[in-house]
Parts: sequence; C-alpha cells; structure tokens
Amino acid sequence: MKPSTHRIVRLTLLCALGSFAATPARAAPALPDFKAVDANGDGMISVEEFQAQGGQDAAFLEGDTNKDQRLSQDEFARAALSNDRMQAGGPKKGD
Repeated sequence: MKPSTHRIVRLTLLCALGSFAATPARAAPALPDFKAVDANGDGMISVEEFQAQGGQDAAFLEGDTNKDQRLSQDEFARAALSNDRMQAGGPKKGD
C-alpha cells in the first residue's frame, strides 16, 4: 500500500476506536448491600425486602438456591448479580 493509504486506514481505525471509547457504558443500578436490604435485621432477605430495593422476582428466585423463600448473604449476592444482569438486558439463566 501507498503511505497515504496507510494514513487513511490508521485515521479511520483511530476514529472508530475513539468513538467507541467515548461512548459511556450504561451500568444497571446495583442493589444496596445486604444489611441495607435486610430491613427487619433478621439476617435474611425476604422477597418483600428484595422487591422494596428494586429487585425482580425472577432474580430472587434464581438466588434462592435452597428454595426457602429467603436469601442468605451468599444467596443475596447471587440474586443481586442476577438482578443487575436482568436490568441491563442481559440473558437470563438458561438462555
């Protein structure tokens, strides 16, 4: 290729990369930490407490691995990640 063609190709790539880098990422709002969501302080998160903080039912069910209708701290972490993924429009579990 001619030197002028190299410049055009580099300039085109630079512009493309620059426009990509300048686009702000849209992050889904994260749920507050476990203690903030545990409104009654019983050490578990109920579906009502989860929903009150913007949590989705499907995320709660995905996080509730032992199916006791309450989330432990570990289950809450899983549910919060699932909730963030769902709010961001990502695939649901099993998709």
